[in-house]
Amino acid sequence: MQVNFLVKGILTLVLVVSLLPRSAAYQKDKLFADQVPLDMEMDTNIKFLKNSESDTVFFSSWLKFKDSAGNPDSIPVDLRARGNSRRAQCFFPPLWLKIPNGEAKNTIFQGNRSLKLVLPCQEGENYNHLAVKEYVIYKLYEEISPYYFRTRLINLTLIDRQNKKGKSYSLNAFVLEDIDQVAKNYQAKQKKTGLVLPHLINDTLALSQDFFAFMIGNTDWSNTTQHNVRMLDIGNGMYVPVAYDFDYSGFVNAPYALPYDYLPIKNVTERLYRGICRNPELTEWVRAYYLHKETQLLKILDENRIHLSNSEFDSARAYLSEFFDILKNDLAFQSQMIGSCQQYEMPAARK
Repeated sequence: MQVNFLVKGILTLVLVVSLLPRSAAYQKDKLFADQVPLDMEMDTNIKFLKNSESDTVFFSSWLKFKDSAGNPDSIPVDLRARGNSRRAQCFFPPLWLKIPNGEAKNTIFQGNRSLKLVLPCQEGENYNHLAVKEYVIYKLYEEISPYYFRTRLINLTLIDRQNKKGKSYSLNAFVLEDIDQVAKNYQAKQKKTGLVLPHLINDTLALSQDFFAFMIGNTDWSNTTQHNVRMLDIGNGMYVPVAYDFDYSGFVNAPYALPYDYLPIKNVTERLYRGICRNPELTEWVRAYYLHKETQLLKILDENRIHLSNSEFDSARAYLSEFFDILKNDLAFQSQMIGSCQQYEMPAARK
């Protein structure tokens, strides 16, 4: 691995990231500018949410929180459950939060009328820790890719109104912005339907995402079908991927997470490289880029240690470290990543 090549590549990417256009709303967003966990309280009827299969039916609630000065505040919100697997397997489904027009004005939610709220699957400390680990993955992704969903950790008091008395739950959750907002952040357009073939995606970002999926042990994604990935058209003729939903990764290792039957692994903690075979020079550059990021990526996990048990933190750190051990070992890198890449014949460049 050539040092000069590494330095040149890293400086190039840093320059590209620093020059990325961001909307004015992105710069002024208060919700995601502050990364201190936000205390929130909300009540709803979980049974009603889970049983409603309509994408257009929302349930009204009030969201209580504290403003930037620490003063109590509240806004009306509309809720619906989302997702299929978690809704079927979990007591707490992931939620869509829709804020009625004008209600978020002059609050920390201004500019975010639509949000995803990711909840633990079940009640209990262990499930709270799994939600935090998925949140950490989003933060790791921010370090690797210039295109990402912004997130914020939430200390949520959720009151379930299935009966008159209600039951209160203390949950570690997080919010992430809507894909429409992500597109606005980067002044881009979404690719909403249709397949996205590999040669239409920015090769460096696609390869970096392939590495990222392998790092966290994620096989539940597809760039081509946009499964747990959204494609943005940033106006240069190439799409850029933005990944999300990481609860089926080996890094999280949720009890309900199982790999697809057609994959040659039995457990989500088994890594399987599913990336496209790319130019060897580019592959070595991305390899070097990740090694350059090792300290910072581990630091992001370390910064969230307070939200995890010792055992969960130790296993998560060991899982990340194992990935870097593979990158540092030529034989392991060749056998577990390069040797497993998927062949795809790139169209010849036009003259």
